[in-house]
Amino acid sequence: MTTGKVTVAQARSNFSDLLAQVELLGRRYVIARRGRPKAALVSIADLARLEALEEGGAAPGLGQREQALRTLERAGMLRPVSPELLASYVFLDEAEREDVRARLAERRYEPSFSQQIIRDRDEA
Repeated sequence: MTTGKVTVAQARSNFSDLLAQVELLGRRYVIARRGRPKAALVSIADLARLEALEEGGAAPGLGQREQALRTLERAGMLRPVSPELLASYVFLDEAEREDVRARLAERRYEPSFSQQIIRDRDEA
């Protein structure tokens, strides 16, 4: 995801538009004064991920991989896999796994994800 850059004056005069882009499109903006970055405009989801990463800290007794997985999960960037799915996938050979990946890639979702997101936001 790219991050746009705007001046303080641009941010002030286009705040509503920038806010809509951040909220609806997930865009990010760095706000600069005299060419120097001063602040960022990010979505609530981005802020929640950032806060979860900050809270991640090192947990005693956990290896680096486990700590990273826990932090990513807390940040909403990793979702748990059901034991049933994991059990069925682990025992597939590489050709069968490739077939599963191909079938998942071909799926078409109705309505589209973007329409689902808009509908969910309207219901909230």
